[in-house]
Formats: sequence, structure tokens, C-alpha cells
Amino acid sequence: MNLLIAPNPGLFVSTGLVALMLLAIALWSAPWRQLGSVSVRQHAFFFSCLGLGVFWTLQVEVRELLAFHPLLITVTVMLFGLRLALVAGAAGVLVQHLFMQMSGANGLWQAMPLEYVLQVAVPAGWTWLMIGLVNRLSFKNPFTYFLGVGFFGAGLGVQVMTLTALLLFWLIGNDLLFDVLMDHYLITVLLMFPEGFINGTLATLLTVLHPDLLRTYRDDWFTR
Repeated sequence: MNLLIAPNPGLFVSTGLVALMLLAIALWSAPWRQLGSVSVRQHAFFFSCLGLGVFWTLQVEVRELLAFHPLLITVTVMLFGLRLALVAGAAGVLVQHLFMQMSGANGLWQAMPLEYVLQVAVPAGWTWLMIGLVNRLSFKNPFTYFLGVGFFGAGLGVQVMTLTALLLFWLIGNDLLFDVLMDHYLITVLLMFPEGFINGTLATLLTVLHPDLLRTYRDDWFTR
């Protein structure tokens, strides 16, 4: 979700503080040594940083106030874990705005903290929670991983993001954005299927072809 108008001061400050705190923690505690020890994982990480930003430019605008696009954060968390996904998402937001500025599309630098919180931090946290729940299931099957997290988790993550945005707009008192999002809430429902399909398909392919790349996939747990 992208904001196409400048956020009010309360929205900018509150999301900016949250975004800075989360990004600082992620940068400090991310497993950089493990990432640097495997060249394939490094390439995948840098490709994700660039790919997220480019993919997010494929968006649908609503009344020149909001824009919706697939997130792809779920599969990013499945690949790299929560902390590296938060870093990749921050890079993706920056790349997205650079591309939008170069192409002359709508995009506001002031909206970056809000976009980071809504389209990166919230779905990333939700995905991490889903992975934890799947790992605690009593039955062991790879399908519970890429179906439960990749398909259903990603689809539900769209609604978690939307409800968080509505709550945030309501608490801050931004009636315009709250009303627009409520009026076009059906769009977020329709986005659940493509979000789940894209993330689930990528997660399935990676689980089958390159399970060693998936940091959150426990091959010894799901296949024994």
C-alpha cells in the first residue's frame, strides 16, 4: 500500500519512529555473517532488495490518494528470516521511490515511513508469527509450510495490513484516508488471492528446488 498524498504530522512522526526503531534493530541483529558466507544467498538477497522495489511500482491507484500492489514480503521472510526481510523491505521501499521519481509517477518521500510500516513490517511480523505456528503443529508435512505460510499466510497478511492501516488512520484522526480505504476495502479482499498465489508458488518452487535457501524451512522437521 502506497500513500499518494503527504501524511499529516502525527502519521509521519509516529510511523517514522516505529520504522527507525525496527530498522535499527534489524540492521544491528541481522545474521550478516551467515548471509556473507553463502554467495548464492547474497545474490538472492540483493536481488530481493531490487526486485521488491521494482515489483511494487506495479500498482493500482485509488482516487489519487492510495495505491495497492502485491507485497511479496511473505516469501522474503521465508527466504531470509524476519530481520533480513525488514532490511530488504526498507531497501525495496527506497528503490520503489527512486523508480517512481525517475518515471514521473506519483510518490512521496514523506510517505516512506508509513509505507515501510504497512507494507513491510506488518506483513513480515505476521509471516513470522505464521511460521512459528506452523512449526508448532503436531503433524509434519512440507505442505503445511508452503501452503499454510506461503498461500494462506500471505493472503491473510493483506487483511492484517489493511486492518492495521485502518486502525492507524483512525487513531491518528486521518478521516480522509480512513474513509477512502473503507470505501475501497473490497480491493484488499480481491488482492488476497494473487498475493497468496504469488507467494505460495514461489515458496513451493523454492522448497522443492532449493530448500537450502529457505532460512525458515526445517527440512529435518517437515520430512522426517
